[in-house]
Amino acid sequence: MATSTRAFYIDLYREHLEEASFLYEQRLALYPNPEVTWKKIGAFEERLEAHIDGLVVGDKLALDICKTHAAEGDFGELFAAMCVFCRQARRDLVLSALEQLDPGDNKKATAVADAFKFEIPDAWLSDFLTLLGSGDPKLAPILGRAFGYRRQQCGPQLMNAMRRCAPAALPGIVWSLGRIAYEPAKGPLLDYLHSEEEPVRSAAAIALARIGEHAVIDYCLGQAAANSWSILPLALAGGHSVLGPLTELSRKKAAECAIALGIIGDPASVPLLISLLEQEDASGPAALALLCITGADLYETVFVPDEMDEGELFDSEREQLKQGKPLDRGDGRPFGSNVTRLSQNPDDWNRWWRTNGTRFVPGVPYRHGGSLSPGRLTEMLAADRTPNVLRRFGCEELAIRYRSDFGLETDMPAVRQIKLLSEAAVWSTSQVRFQEGAWYFAGTPV
Repeated sequence: MATSTRAFYIDLYREHLEEASFLYEQRLALYPNPEVTWKKIGAFEERLEAHIDGLVVGDKLALDICKTHAAEGDFGELFAAMCVFCRQARRDLVLSALEQLDPGDNKKATAVADAFKFEIPDAWLSDFLTLLGSGDPKLAPILGRAFGYRRQQCGPQLMNAMRRCAPAALPGIVWSLGRIAYEPAKGPLLDYLHSEEEPVRSAAAIALARIGEHAVIDYCLGQAAANSWSILPLALAGGHSVLGPLTELSRKKAAECAIALGIIGDPASVPLLISLLEQEDASGPAALALLCITGADLYETVFVPDEMDEGELFDSEREQLKQGKPLDRGDGRPFGSNVTRLSQNPDDWNRWWRTNGTRFVPGVPYRHGGSLSPGRLTEMLAADRTPNVLRRFGCEELAIRYRSDFGLETDMPAVRQIKLLSEAAVWSTSQVRFQEGAWYFAGTPV
């Protein structure tokens, strides 16, 4: 119990930091959860904001506590502390925290990058761009990611960082070059398509597609059979001509090709996708692909067993598992929980398709039940229940197909996303040059 006013506030600010850390970590964990919509995540963001604001108004005492926890606390406390330092314009405390940062601690490096993405003051940009251009192996990945996220035009600095950064940081720098669509980067990015590291090749392909380099489509088409990384950029940039090769390839790479067929959007793929629901590794991606094309809200509640770590089990429990007997809670109920997910039941989708299939025209791309267009993509992005993975692909498509980015990222705070989607909706209503139900790449018909 606090025995003085100062002790009371110290306890209060520590509690703000602990709660902010929990909410930041929870926010990261919610994005892959199919049962949590992006707007529901916004409710966690509002609570997180309240705790950070409580630290900002705490002035010097709160800053002292943030400084200690930035050095000694967990990655969520580091995120909150860096947000407070930025809002208080304490560049000295930011640089001190960066100096103490272990670049091998991915969680803390990501936390700092997230804080910069959201909070770095405009007045600091010039100095921090200089730091990015220096190619510092610790700072370049963090600053590069943050500036690419903010669409800060920093191509020369990113190119310099790309030449000097550690191999592990290269995918992030390449990603950022694609985000700002830096044309002079085309040559090096084409070279990176041949990198020995798959994350680098994948990032380079997406970056080139966002910049509008047509050669990436043919290259990925030639790589798809041997290299799964090329399938997604091929789907995001390609048109009807890639449907046949992806359909054929789905016999060997069902899971990877299922979501790609959904992004291509031709309803001719629906029967194949329904059949893929029967394959365990492809059922989830196939359900997402069917939703992507049809917009059908077919959900089911299923029991999902808990994953068991055999190292934490008693010998008798391990023996029980070896005999094929499920473990239970002692009352006959197995470990696990009921979850609501997109239906992976072929019967559900076959019934829906028999009733609604005549509304879809083969050879025309669809998105979420309507003909593909900027407006349709924007509507899908704005829909509350659209799964986060489809929203992420939708953002890429706006930039790759229509050269319209809006600075939108699906891990932005929900209030920021809502504002940008409103701007995108207004823009899409004025785009008479894009024919509805046609494939585009870099603003031109495929």
